[in-house]
Amino acid sequence: MKNKNIVLCLITVLVFIAGYLLFLGSYPLLDVDETRYVYMSKEMLRTGDFLTLYLNSEYFFEKPPLFFWLECLSFKLFGGVSEWSARVPIVLLSLLPLGFLFALCKKVKNLKFAVISSLALLTSLEYIFITKIAILDSVFTSLVTTSCFCYFYTFFADDKNKKYFWYLTYIFSALAVLAKGLPGIAVPIGLIIVCSFIFRTKDALKYIPVGGILFLVITLPWHIVMFNKYNPLFFEEYIYKHHILRFLGSKIIDRTQPWYFYLVTLFWGLVPHIFILLPKLFSKFRTLAGDFKGIKDTDDYTKFLWLNAIAAVVILLFFSSSGGKLITYIVPAYPFFAVLAGSIWFKYIEEDTKLVKNSLIVMNIFFAIATIGMCFVHFVLPREVAVNFMPVQIVSVILLFPFVVSSIWTLLSGKRFANFIVLVIFMTLVSGIVTPFAYRFDYAFGQDDLMRFAQFAKENNQTISTYGTGKRYSLLYYSGLPLIDFHADDLEWFENELVRPNNLLIVRNKDLKNLPPVEIRQEGVKYSVVGRE
Repeated sequence: MKNKNIVLCLITVLVFIAGYLLFLGSYPLLDVDETRYVYMSKEMLRTGDFLTLYLNSEYFFEKPPLFFWLECLSFKLFGGVSEWSARVPIVLLSLLPLGFLFALCKKVKNLKFAVISSLALLTSLEYIFITKIAILDSVFTSLVTTSCFCYFYTFFADDKNKKYFWYLTYIFSALAVLAKGLPGIAVPIGLIIVCSFIFRTKDALKYIPVGGILFLVITLPWHIVMFNKYNPLFFEEYIYKHHILRFLGSKIIDRTQPWYFYLVTLFWGLVPHIFILLPKLFSKFRTLAGDFKGIKDTDDYTKFLWLNAIAAVVILLFFSSSGGKLITYIVPAYPFFAVLAGSIWFKYIEEDTKLVKNSLIVMNIFFAIATIGMCFVHFVLPREVAVNFMPVQIVSVILLFPFVVSSIWTLLSGKRFANFIVLVIFMTLVSGIVTPFAYRFDYAFGQDDLMRFAQFAKENNQTISTYGTGKRYSLLYYSGLPLIDFHADDLEWFENELVRPNNLLIVRNKDLKNLPPVEIRQEGVKYSVVGRE
C-alpha cells in the first residue's frame, strides 16, 4: 500500500514537471498581454521604481503591482529576463492551489481521490494553456482559489486550528487584490456569504476583526501611496475606469460578450473531463432539491463536493455578470470543477458506473473523429495556413492515434484506472509538447512579422512607429525600445513618418490600398515596413 501511494504521488509530480515546466521557455511571449506585462516588469527592474507601473513611457494604472514584483524577483533569481524566467514564477505559484486541493481531497476522502482530482486539474485544456503564460489572470487564479480552499479548510479543521485557516483566507484574498484588484475580495466574500447561508454557519463574523486587519495591512500601503502621489488620476483610472466601468460593461476593453459566454468557454476549457461532467451534472438535477435539503448534515466528503460546486457557480455568476468578458477570467473556476470531475473519476474507478462508461465511449468517438479530421485537415485549409499548420498537424496525429487506440482498449477491457492514466498521459503530452507548436502556429499570422521587425530595429539602433496596427507590445519587448508611437488614423502624421530618418514605419498589409503610395521595404504575412517611394 505504501509503495502504491508513492507511485500515485510520483505520477502527479511527473505530470506537473512534464506538462508545465518542460519547454516552458521554448516559445516567444504572446502578443499582446504577455509581452506587455513582462515588458513592464523588465522596466520596473531596470528603473528600480517598484511602486509605479509604466507602459510605453506612460503611467499604467489598470492593475496592482504584485505580478510585476514576482516577475522582478524571478529575473533576479534566474539571471535575467527571458521567456522561461518570465513564466516560471507563474507556474510555480500554481502549486499553491494544487497543494491545498490535494491536501483537502486527502483529508475528506483518501490519497487516491487527491491524486485523481489533482490530475484532473493539471489536464484541463484551458488551465493547461493559461497557467503557463505570464499574465495577471494566472497569478490571480492561484491566489484567489487558494483563499477559497483555505475557507473550505475551516469546515474540516480542528477547532484549535480553524482560526489559522480563516486568517489565511484573508491573507490570500489580500494578495489576490494586489494581483488584480477588487475581484480578489469579491470572489471569496461572495463564496463565504453563500456558504454561510446554505450551511447555516456563523464563524465568518467571529474572525472579521483580525482577518480584516490582516487584509488591510497587506492591501492598503501600496494603494495609499498611489492615492497620495497620483490623485485624482489614480482614482479615475484605477477605481472608476478599470474597476467600476469595466465591470458595468462600458467599452473600456471592448470585450462585450453574451451572458452565456463562459458556459461555452467551459465546454471546451474542461476538455477532456467535460465528457463525464456534463452527463453527471444533468443526472444530478433530478435529485438536486432533495440533496440540497440535507446538505448541512452530510458527511465531510459530500460537504466538500458541495463547497466546490458552490465555488464554481459563484465564480461563474460573478464574471458572467460583468459587462467585459475574456476567456481568462473564468480560469479560477477550474480547480473546483477539477474536484467535481475527480469525484466522478474516483467513483468510476472504484465501482464502474455505467453513466461514466457511456460518457467515455462518446469521448473516444470524439477523439477518433478528431484524429481522422486532423489527418485530412490540410485539404480544406488555405495553402498558406496549411503550411504553417503542418507541424501542429503532425505532432497531433502522432499523439492522437496511440491515445485513441489505448483508450479504447483499456475501456473495453475494463481497466478503469489504466483508462484514466492513458488520458492523463495524453493531456500531459498535449500540455508539454503540443502547446509550443500551437503557439508558434499562431505567431505565423502576424507576430512573427513584428518580432522580426523589432529585432531588426534593435540590431540597427532604429526607432519604431506603427499605423493602424493597434498596440502590439511584442514590438516593445523584442526591440527593447522605451517608446513606440502606435498611431491610428492620421494621414498627415503618416506622411511625416514616411520621411523620418532611422525609423521603421509598420502598417497592416490590408491597409496599404487606402494609404498614399509607399515603398515596401520589409514585407510580412500581416504587416510590412514601408517608406517613401
